[in-house]
Amino acid sequence: MAINTSTITQLISDFRALSQKDSISPESLGVLLQKLADLINSAASDADYKAIYDAFQKLVANIAAVPTALYKLEQGSADRNDILMNVTTSHLINGVTMVLKDSLFIRQATTERAGAMRAQQVSDLNSTRTGLAALQKSHTELASKVSSLETTISENGELLARVADESNYCSEGIADLTENLQVTNDDLAATQKSVEENARGITSIKAKTDCPRIAVEVVDGKLRVYNASYYTKNGYYPFVFRFTSKRNRCTLENYPDRKRGAKNKGWHVIGGLPNDVKIDSNGCVMFRTSPLEDWHHLENNLISHSYEAKYVVGAKGSDEKMYIPWGKKKVRVSSNHGTYLMRRFRFAIGFAKSFNNVFATITPAHLVSNLAEFSVIFDPCTKEFHLGK
Repeated sequence: MAINTSTITQLISDFRALSQKDSISPESLGVLLQKLADLINSAASDADYKAIYDAFQKLVANIAAVPTALYKLEQGSADRNDILMNVTTSHLINGVTMVLKDSLFIRQATTERAGAMRAQQVSDLNSTRTGLAALQKSHTELASKVSSLETTISENGELLARVADESNYCSEGIADLTENLQVTNDDLAATQKSVEENARGITSIKAKTDCPRIAVEVVDGKLRVYNASYYTKNGYYPFVFRFTSKRNRCTLENYPDRKRGAKNKGWHVIGGLPNDVKIDSNGCVMFRTSPLEDWHHLENNLISHSYEAKYVVGAKGSDEKMYIPWGKKKVRVSSNHGTYLMRRFRFAIGFAKSFNNVFATITPAHLVSNLAEFSVIFDPCTKEFHLGK
């Protein structure tokens, strides 16, 4: 029996106090015994206690089966592709809290999938929407003015006809009306020209906003470009850029001393000819297999292409003496001790019209698409180049 012994102890102490004062009586003894009987009767049985204990043990076992609960989600760090989240969990038994930083990620939104949008993307969309709304408002106002001017021209024409029919009007009045009509026609022509210019501006903005963004992904060792078919069908060519520092040679006519120009760091096109890079039917990129220094040469012979990354890197040498020409630098793939190192090189691809001119250079300013960046990685274990992000 599960009985509260402190209550029984208190009753016995009260009974002893009565006996010490010689005040014991059958009535007081009966009262004490009755309280003991009521206490024993109200106590829970061992079966009730065991049932409660078994239920409590089952509850603890259920909690122990799944001891951790999600406590909090908050934004963590962010890179150029993903929005990362910090996950905080709490142990239900011992109360220990654990924070897993950057353990959950949300992919960045693209034209192919939903996801998180960056502040710059939202800002660009808001700016475009605001500008388009302003142009539409201007177009509406100009159309209203054109309608008003057409009404004025009609009224002036009717007035001029009445003046011609009525011989009482002097020739000076007719001349004035004719002059007013000419001024109104000039205003109408100027207004119509402004409307056409605004319409062309709206069309240009709409064409740029409707142009899909490209994105790259490495699939089965190949570089796939999403939305590439839109540009190839519209007569645009893919061009590959690399992020380097260069000092181009100056022309002999302008610089007889043959010095090089100013240092220029940024994205520089490789070759710049429309046949240097090809896009297959699946949207995968194929690189020209000729050495990089030949990518700007027009050849009559058949040019071959390959999906392999080594052709866009243009490595020189072999074994420990292998290096990558990278603008003004030569990047070695091994250390002075002869051990191979992992190297990552930044590239990007975009679409533009071809100049068909060996003296012209494609720059990012000539692109009709965005630059989609990718990497070529040298693996020190396999000693090979691989495509990556």
